[in-house]
Amino acid sequence: MSDLLIAMRTFVRLHEMPSFSRVGQEMHASHTTIARRLDQMEAHFGVPLFHRTTRRLVPTAEADRLLGHVRAMLDALDAAEADFGAAKDAPRGLVRIGLTTALGLYYVERLGALAARHPGVQIDCAMTDWQRDVVEDRLDLALRVGPIGDDSLVVHPLGPLARRLVAHPDYLARHGAPGSADDLGAHQCIAYAYGDRRARWTIDGRERLVNGVFRSDNSEAVHRAALSGLGIALLPAIRVAADMAAGRLAAVLPDSVIAPLDIYAVHPSHRRLPPRVRLVLDFMKAHFPAAG
Repeated sequence: MSDLLIAMRTFVRLHEMPSFSRVGQEMHASHTTIARRLDQMEAHFGVPLFHRTTRRLVPTAEADRLLGHVRAMLDALDAAEADFGAAKDAPRGLVRIGLTTALGLYYVERLGALAARHPGVQIDCAMTDWQRDVVEDRLDLALRVGPIGDDSLVVHPLGPLARRLVAHPDYLARHGAPGSADDLGAHQCIAYAYGDRRARWTIDGRERLVNGVFRSDNSEAVHRAALSGLGIALLPAIRVAADMAAGRLAAVLPDSVIAPLDIYAVHPSHRRLPPRVRLVLDFMKAHFPAAG
């Protein structure tokens, strides 16, 4: 790879993530090397690309203009390599995916089939219930709960993710089962929420605030709290199906209507999908849990 090409890739990452140290860590290069590559870009194009201070790195207007051209050149090169390289017939390389906890664990349990058919593809799962920045975190794919209001992302619908109200049988034996959604206010509800926001459940078309002795911003923690008998939880059906079949969790208000979550896979609009990423996207579509 030529020095200018490396400098161009470095420039794009600096524009997406203005930090010498973070880009250097990502590219396994020193602060001095990253700065030298930026100097090379500025010398080649004859314009200043960043305002540099001891604390900040701010793209100039010229950098904003140049970014589209550089991305187009890099995308064209990546496309040529994909079309003419060995990766066309045997996809290989790293695919970094941003996944929610529940769906991440679901897909991890099924990756063996993908690995067996395509041993040259490596998967890096960035698994968290927080929404990661696709560009800054350099994700090839990420899952989102719709609707998606970001024009910089290409959106691929995966499907609806069903949810269930559940509780441990011991909890229901102690407190009784609610007869309707209106009774939930008298129960311990395990809230899935972020920060100071109150948890809200929409059941039978009506939104309700829920309260309890435990809340978390991680769906697996909510799942484990329900298994421990702390209260009633609203969880993806894929996480509780086995527990319900084994009697570890029981359905609560099974006849109530709970709208599913619409799940999408997204990737940056400025990136052409390499074969390895297309392969994983198709795998996620094919193995998305059936509604129900």
